[in-house]
Amino acid sequence: MLSNKINITKPFITILLTAIIAACGSGGGNTQIDSPQSAVIETPIEVVIDTPEEVTSPVDETHQVTLPVTKPFTLMDEINPYIAIADMDVGINLGNTFDAPNEGDWALPAKESFIKAFKDAGFNHVRIPVTWHEHTGKMAPYEIDSDFLDRVEVVVDWALKHDLYVILNAHHESWLKEDYQDNNFKARFDSIWTQIAAHFKEKPAKLMFEILNEPNGMTIEDVNEVNKRILSIIRNGNPNRLVVFSGHGYTPISSLLETEIPDPQDKFLVGNFHSYDPWNFAGQCQTSWGTDDDKTKLRDIYQRASDWSIVNQIPLMVNEFGAAKFDFTQPENVCVLSERLDYITEHVGLANEFGIAASFWDDGGSFSTYDRTNNSWGPEKDVLVSENE
Repeated sequence: MLSNKINITKPFITILLTAIIAACGSGGGNTQIDSPQSAVIETPIEVVIDTPEEVTSPVDETHQVTLPVTKPFTLMDEINPYIAIADMDVGINLGNTFDAPNEGDWALPAKESFIKAFKDAGFNHVRIPVTWHEHTGKMAPYEIDSDFLDRVEVVVDWALKHDLYVILNAHHESWLKEDYQDNNFKARFDSIWTQIAAHFKEKPAKLMFEILNEPNGMTIEDVNEVNKRILSIIRNGNPNRLVVFSGHGYTPISSLLETEIPDPQDKFLVGNFHSYDPWNFAGQCQTSWGTDDDKTKLRDIYQRASDWSIVNQIPLMVNEFGAAKFDFTQPENVCVLSERLDYITEHVGLANEFGIAASFWDDGGSFSTYDRTNNSWGPEKDVLVSENE
């Protein structure tokens, strides 16, 4: 952490971006502040790279990623990651939907009316967590079930139709996280991302990919490896789509600070962390929250995140935060509504102050603000969208 902390507010970021875009041409990596301009092109460009039959990039002595021959699709509507983060503000998760073993197991199946309700409420982005395991072959070539892939695409298209930024990820892949050293599992995960990247590569730039959610059970070295390897797979066909990466464990800010940048020259990266701090309040409803010390500790998380973003010149988001209404493992533990609202208000204010995009975890149950059955909102909604433009 920096010894001299720096606060950057959203208005300052807007001014900075304006100056950068006015003064600089495209080019430069994340080691420079000059983020690229978005090129104005009448039609999409398909860039054909002269490659041998296959390209292999060494990862370690026992596993290599094989990049298929493909035509990279260069987005004509590419989005500067700083601009994307400023536009995204506060969004919402479509939790317990595709991250469940099967859609409908944990929450109601997705409907376009849910997505429209998110947009109408004032949210600027939606995160769509997906667990691919139950719908992917266990033997090479590890094919994703086409009906499932098409169904995910339908919901992604609903969100893009309603002009929302969309984050699509690999979520509860516990099979990989709990036995990452199995090279067959690495190959299977590579294949999953190869198929996702190919299937969605011509979607608008508001769709971004998130490499792996909460890799609990994997070491720092494991996460550094998988981030680099999957980024190379995505970039093989998506050279300028935004990609979100995180640290290890349950991805608190401390894990991001220990994580290597997957490619320091990549101009389309977004860093990410999660915050349900402290969990004994936000997840278990065992304590109260709201003292000056509580708020100072939460501010420190965002300050450390901001320091990391400034040093590494990579914009940042917290794509899971929230507070439970009750502990679903011990339903008798109930969080006080006023404290929950105060906690969420503090998160939103800090994210806005430090220029960090934030995604509220809505699982359709204990962590929800949107009642998917009755198409109605809880009091959390007005707090969440209060800073959105």
